[in-house]
Amino acid sequence: MNTDGNKVNIDYVGKIDGVAFDGGSTDGKGTDLVIGSGTYIDNFEEQLIGAHPGDKVEVTVVFPDDYQAADLAGKEAVFDVTVNGIYE
Repeated sequence: MNTDGNKVNIDYVGKIDGVAFDGGSTDGKGTDLVIGSGTYIDNFEEQLIGAHPGDKVEVTVVFPDDYQAADLAGKEAVFDVTVNGIYE
């Protein structure tokens, strides 16, 4: 089970109003993320705690108003995340 401090390998597709946005997907290549590192937008990592390899998790976040991509700033996004693996 995934806990704070674990490294996870995930795939995701992010959507705003049901439409995928540029840069919001791993394109099935997988990416590593350390839970609790603060690398991803607020509350993204926390929503993966408790997931197991193979789980699909729907993560909902709101981009900050000062986000560097102006077209995403202040918007709510839903990420369909697949947990590929968990490493301690």
